[in-house]
Amino acid sequence: MHVRFLDALAQDGSGGRVNPTSGVRYWGLLGIVLLLGSLALAQAQTPAPAPKTQPKSLEVCAILFNAGRMEAALKACEKAVKESPSTDSLYLLARTQSELQLFTPAIDNLRQSLKLNATFVQSYVALAQIYAKQYLLADNRDASKGLLDQALSTLREAEQANSKYSPTYATRGLIYAYQNKFDLAIEALNKSLSLKDDPLVRASMADVYLREGKVDEALKNYDDAVKAAPNSALLRVKYGSLLLIRGNIDGAISHLDQAVVLSPGSAEAWLRRGDAYFEKKDWKQAGVSYEQTVALAPVRYPDAYMGLGQVLIELKDYQKAKYNFTKAVALEKNNPTYHYWLGYSNELLGDKTGAKAQCDEALRLKPDFKEAQDCSNRNK
Repeated sequence: MHVRFLDALAQDGSGGRVNPTSGVRYWGLLGIVLLLGSLALAQAQTPAPAPKTQPKSLEVCAILFNAGRMEAALKACEKAVKESPSTDSLYLLARTQSELQLFTPAIDNLRQSLKLNATFVQSYVALAQIYAKQYLLADNRDASKGLLDQALSTLREAEQANSKYSPTYATRGLIYAYQNKFDLAIEALNKSLSLKDDPLVRASMADVYLREGKVDEALKNYDDAVKAAPNSALLRVKYGSLLLIRGNIDGAISHLDQAVVLSPGSAEAWLRRGDAYFEKKDWKQAGVSYEQTVALAPVRYPDAYMGLGQVLIELKDYQKAKYNFTKAVALEKNNPTYHYWLGYSNELLGDKTGAKAQCDEALRLKPDFKEAQDCSNRNK
């Protein structure tokens, strides 16, 4: 059967990559709980600037950023910087660019913000988070370990600028976790909590417990965090995703449903909701969720196109399925799973030549991809 399964407790931090050996989504714990989203935990949500003192574009930038609408926020933030290249506007633009993985301009803008105000601690922390993100996304993490050292060095500068800023220590804790220094990670997170008892930092503590394989402790910390901040869409997305990994589909759906109510502009919330409903085999709700994901973020989540294509296969709309798999391949050409599903949809449409071509490409990218080999053999 061509459906996705959840890896129960994958520990290698593959960050939402797709497992090309079986054509299923591969959810490493770090991809769901600790990767890109977690780096934003340490920075409190950016408040919308006061209308009386800030340009309107900066207000819009902050509102869109906090709503998770990064593509829309980018335009507003760029306009804000043009109107008034302040420390605040440069910082917000950089945060938005970082969320969109536009790391080089984000780093430049954070450095520029620090030139304007060397004591603006938020920019140091955001810069450290970018270095950590670059490490997590690196093809060769062993060769990129220096990025984590660079992040820690930047956090020391942050501490010098303001020793009472709790996100400095929360971010430090996450970076120590990436280095497998769990005792230091817990110490740093406790330091952050001593300065500000923040549910988001408690969620970061849960992430570290996950790294140690202490799933029950992690679930308890997430439960406590969500109870303390029930209106946090981010926390519900992360908790719901973890519950889904553990096989609690109904519990996951409960939190992910609430997440999209709280943050309807969050493409990630819709994506994870789609994954949960896919596992429940509720094709209608899964399809709605994936469609909303790609409407909000057309190029950010190729997995949403794959998920939508798989839903359409279940609904026997093979032509539309092929269209969505083609989109996924266009966004991530070196992903063997996307090529496999495109090949499979070609097969269902009777296009044996197209099926073999795509399945052969999947095999080129992943020679031990059994389903792709079977597809290639069937379509000779």
